[in-house]
Amino acid sequence: MTRSHAALGIAHLIGNALLLWLGYGWLGMAEGNGLHLAGSTAVLLLFGLGALWLHATALAFFAQMPKANFATAARTALHSLPWLFALAIVVVFFYMLLSYCYNAFDHSAFVIGSWLTLTLRKPVSPARVLDCYHALIWILRWIVVPALALPVAAHLVSKTPRPFRRWPYWLAASALLLLAVWVPLKLLDWIPKVSGFSAEATSFVLRSGAGYLLFVAALLALEFLTSAGKPRESQPSTAVSP
Repeated sequence: MTRSHAALGIAHLIGNALLLWLGYGWLGMAEGNGLHLAGSTAVLLLFGLGALWLHATALAFFAQMPKANFATAARTALHSLPWLFALAIVVVFFYMLLSYCYNAFDHSAFVIGSWLTLTLRKPVSPARVLDCYHALIWILRWIVVPALALPVAAHLVSKTPRPFRRWPYWLAASALLLLAVWVPLKLLDWIPKVSGFSAEATSFVLRSGAGYLLFVAALLALEFLTSAGKPRESQPSTAVSP
């Protein structure tokens, strides 16, 4: 491992923690007047640009392998921020659309449940239909949209060819996104049977730490897979003749 690899790992460990802290602080900010609204907007903009720069640096770093340099990757990512910001706006629009769809399906779930009950001659609860629909939205929100957007971001940062990948990439990316999002959330939700405040606090710290490390490692692995991969998708298919 080179110094640049260590710098990238440390930057992600510290940077993602700061971003999570900033996002948590933004959720509690008041927006009762123009000054508070401007402050909230500034914090949100700082959060978005910081996240874009941090993860674009990893995409640029892995695209430069085997001669990767952290400082060069950070500069490359910084120069790509305007394009990445435009991509982020498109992604945010899709997330807003998914949020609307998530909350607008209650009546349709009742209609579909009634229709399935009449068609199958078996009771189909609208709540079950709604749960399946919400699961689909969750998959789109946390797996499909990121797996589609990340190769495009890698292309904008380092001109990586083939921004739309083949099916092995989608399978691997889906697995890594589950490790980065679903598994850490499950670790936080899991409450082991321990007695005493000290044991509960220790359990929470260990589960939070393990979930955060898994979150960072899975994201770095996903960014490596997207920009470099083994083997790289951008390498020539035939050897150059002497």
